[in-house]
Amino acid sequence: MKGEIVDITRMRTAKIQGEKEIEQLSKRLEELRKKKYIIDKEIQMAEFIIAAIQNEISPKAFVQELINYEIGKMSDDDD
Repeated sequence: MKGEIVDITRMRTAKIQGEKEIEQLSKRLEELRKKKYIIDKEIQMAEFIIAAIQNEISPKAFVQELINYEIGKMSDDDD
């Protein structure tokens, strides 16, 4: 009977440790998702700037296209 109590205690301890590990991994995953979002935005901006330079658009047209792009992204995010 004593062996059963030890096993139950060990199982409970393992479960608690597993839950803590899941919580830590979930937090880390959320941090990584936030970083990925920022990196994706930086990549998009770099691609946009490169395209603008290659197409030699005026600063006014550049700003307008940037505004249009961001407005389009916001409406895409709402879907």
